[in-house]
Amino acid sequence: MATTRRPGAATILSELRRELKARGVRAGQLAQELKVAEPTVWRWLRGDGLTLDRLDEMCAIAGVDLRDLAARSGEEGEESFTLAQERILAADRGLALVFFAILHGAQPAEIERELGLPRSRLHAHFERLARLGLIDLAPRGRVRPKVKRSVRWRRGGPLSAAFERTVKPLFMSMDFGSADALYVSDMVVMSKAGQARVHALFEALRDDIHMIAEQEKAARLDDREWSGVLMMVRPFDMEETTAELRA
Repeated sequence: MATTRRPGAATILSELRRELKARGVRAGQLAQELKVAEPTVWRWLRGDGLTLDRLDEMCAIAGVDLRDLAARSGEEGEESFTLAQERILAADRGLALVFFAILHGAQPAEIERELGLPRSRLHAHFERLARLGLIDLAPRGRVRPKVKRSVRWRRGGPLSAAFERTVKPLFMSMDFGSADALYVSDMVVMSKAGQARVHALFEALRDDIHMIAEQEKAARLDDREWSGVLMMVRPFDMEETTAELRA
């Protein structure tokens, strides 16, 4: 039996997870109806070992036709911001925070609870984001981003400058020796092409990180907290790095 493969199947599975979430269908219910263990369901939702027959069964439980899901997953979101969108998001930190929360799957009730913003201000942000073409206001008070989660901003543009000003210092000022600072550091010799391949791995790993977050949210774990993740690769100037050793 054929099994789903990345990256093409990833978009279908993402739409299926969104549909299951919207309908309140949890992994435990799927496991019970499919007569398998819950960890197996989580593996299938990642695309691991998922047959087309099982995918069709899960779609039926979610009340959606696999053909509709495939067609919907083919709809392209925007891959980059317009300059006007960047300028407005960079100028309004609250608006940007709400937008990026939506981009990463948060819905109004969760955003209100997590950010503590007044409901009137929150809805004003939703309406402004909709006018900017960044989100859709869906039925039952739900919101949906109109750009891809991997949306990129301009190098040296308004959002890049805002990142340098507000987010970068949060990472650079952290105590790397603290118990909650989990990081990996290494030095390797590689070409520009190799660096590009590493960056592609970062993109794939980001999808897996979001999958972990979705699983924990579905499991309603009590100790979840906002966590920053920064992945980077850059050339080292070995002349500069070893200058004092040669002095």
